[in-house]
Amino acid sequence: MENVGITIEFGAQKGGDAYRAGGWSTAEAQETWTSGPESTLVIPTPKRAATYVMNLRLRPMVAPPILEAQRVQVLVNDTEVGNFVIDRRTLRTCLVPWDIIQGQADLCVTFRLPDAARPFDLGLGNDRRQLGVAMARLEFYPDVYEAWQPGAELAGDTAVNVDVAKIMAVDQIPLHDLMLGFESLGQNCEFGLVQRQCQAEPLGLLRFSSTPLPLLIDALEARFDGMGAPDTITVSISSNGREYMVNDKRFGFVYHAWVNAGEMAEADVVKREARRVPFLVRKLLEDLEAGEKTFVFKGMGAMPEEEVFPLAMAIRRYGPNTLLFVTLSDAEHRGGTVEAREAGFLVGYVDRFAPGDNAHDLLLGQWVKVCREAKRLRIAAGG
Repeated sequence: MENVGITIEFGAQKGGDAYRAGGWSTAEAQETWTSGPESTLVIPTPKRAATYVMNLRLRPMVAPPILEAQRVQVLVNDTEVGNFVIDRRTLRTCLVPWDIIQGQADLCVTFRLPDAARPFDLGLGNDRRQLGVAMARLEFYPDVYEAWQPGAELAGDTAVNVDVAKIMAVDQIPLHDLMLGFESLGQNCEFGLVQRQCQAEPLGLLRFSSTPLPLLIDALEARFDGMGAPDTITVSISSNGREYMVNDKRFGFVYHAWVNAGEMAEADVVKREARRVPFLVRKLLEDLEAGEKTFVFKGMGAMPEEEVFPLAMAIRRYGPNTLLFVTLSDAEHRGGTVEAREAGFLVGYVDRFAPGDNAHDLLLGQWVKVCREAKRLRIAAGG
């Protein structure tokens, strides 16, 4: 994807004041607070016709239990592109269609914050500003799936390049072959064990790693630079005392060494990881740039999909990638089903995840159904 767009940093002396039109406080070291119930930015209109991605790094002004979250409505040229509730520092992503961009001299980005409040009124000191969110960074760039239209892959005669025979043949793909088309991004090792139970053992940097979502997105933005350097690796015995665990200090990931306590010296495990991890980093980057695999991320429990959509956008900056986010089923979504939310963003459902004390006790049948359905949807979308 052509690397065009704009990044605005909101810390003091980082240039963000050039885009602030109204409703902002004085910039602080790393961020700027909104002031009042509405804040506005004016940014240059891009020339390239595309759907655009707007990433927002922000944190809310909260004071539990009085004020536990902030509602945020995002508009571009008076058209809503985002509406979410946040209760902690986070990354949110909005898609901005070209039809609300084209023909405009500038883009007016408005944040409406109905819960903005004064810290003074909440017992948080003498600050009498009406604060909503603190903005740290805004990115605005064209999406790799700019030509995709929601539902196009299910539009019957209007669909393009849909291979019906391939879709129907998905159920006949051997489990081993099916699972090699997926790669885990975490959040824990459950999907790696799904692949193992299907006799698939692909090499994967994050296959058996603990990767909390904010840390994973930071690593993707940094292209995993520095991961695997000897001075970033520490090794310790697991909580059950049976195996070594590796801690990556560069991004904060923890993963299995697959070495039992006493089988190797800790220093030797560090040396092995310093050789192995950089290779796996290169392989993951190559897979992301190729855009052929479906990348899988699961929460530790029920996780709102809007929190995960920024991950889909993060891997799309490498190429036309698809994220399969697996979460818990509910009254409206049965276990084993998958739905397409946006181009390159699928949401799958299982009835439960493996318990923490028995990672192998997973719902293999539902995981397989999810993967087959994700494969069908990718074929239907031309992937």
